[in-house]
Amino acid sequence: MPASKKKKETVPLVSMAGLIRYYEEEKEKIKVDPKIVVGVSIALTIAVIVATKIF
Repeated sequence: MPASKKKKETVPLVSMAGLIRYYEEEKEKIKVDPKIVVGVSIALTIAVIVATKIF
């Protein structure tokens, strides 16, 4: 096979219609454990409630 055919990617029908799948272009940057996200959210919620009652 010629080199041009090997490098050529198949383009999904959705991409040809003008819709782009961005998740393919994203690069993984930071991984955060879901438990940490839930914990920080709960802590922030409690902090806001306490701050509202104090001030």
